[in-house]
Amino acid sequence: MKLVPTFRKRWFSYLTVLCLALAAAVSFGVPAKAAENPQISVSNTGKEADATKNQTSKEEQVSAPYEGTGKTSKSLYGQTELEKNIQTLQPSSIIGTDERTRISSTTSFPYRATVQLSIKYPNTSSTYGCTGFLVNPNTVVTAGHCVYSQDHGWASSITAAPGRNDSSYPYGTYSGTMFYSVKGWTESKNTNYDYGAVKLNGSPGNTVGWYGYRTTNSSSPVGLSSSVTGYPCDKVFGTMWSDTKPIRSAETYKLTYTTDTYGCQSGSPVYRNYSDTGQTAIAIHTNGGSSYNLGTRVTNDVFNNIQYWANQ
Repeated sequence: MKLVPTFRKRWFSYLTVLCLALAAAVSFGVPAKAAENPQISVSNTGKEADATKNQTSKEEQVSAPYEGTGKTSKSLYGQTELEKNIQTLQPSSIIGTDERTRISSTTSFPYRATVQLSIKYPNTSSTYGCTGFLVNPNTVVTAGHCVYSQDHGWASSITAAPGRNDSSYPYGTYSGTMFYSVKGWTESKNTNYDYGAVKLNGSPGNTVGWYGYRTTNSSSPVGLSSSVTGYPCDKVFGTMWSDTKPIRSAETYKLTYTTDTYGCQSGSPVYRNYSDTGQTAIAIHTNGGSSYNLGTRVTNDVFNNIQYWANQ
């Protein structure tokens, strides 16, 4: 009567050992797949590139601004029908009292290098608003969610208006020809990687100039006065507004600030006038909450991707 339980016990022991051996063989025999770099550049055409590969420098990286000629060569008037019901993609917040001021002299630098974006996505009739800033003659940096929506995918069209002032387009409008972001945003929906760029069908930067951009590795930007300038959709759409306050905190991938912003300012430059580099962006405004707003920090990887996009 005791043979059956004993047999069962031994068989169970043998089976356990066999399973453990097989698991070990699988574990050691097949190398684990390395996690994909979330900073890999992707475009709306499917092109991928690892612009951050072998970039390990912790030193400050700087791309200088350029003021352009400032000469206005075009003057277009009349808002389009599409912009009567402009929508925002991400919320941003007024922190306490609204201290934004309207920028009327949009043809002065660096304001003329600030770009109002009107965005269309597939399978929706809505038009969305964002902001961006030029970093070379034909490249606008903006938030990742302005070029790639988690609900609609890649934008189908983006129209850019540098230095727009209400219904006046002193430098005309340009169409986006290529859109960029990174896999951390398009595939993982991780807001730490919420940034992107738009290539234009012309070179307005030669006229309006462009912002510099830089990393802040060697010294913390916390406490430094910085501005966020863009095109909010709670105001008359197409009017430029700005606020200036100190950086509140510096996280690995984000800067936070109590600077007042609102929807459609996503993609605005978070910038300051450095004594050595002039008007220079240190983050890209993305979204906010009741206590502070946030921007994607220009890290080494972000810097390298922006340079890669600018060179395409």
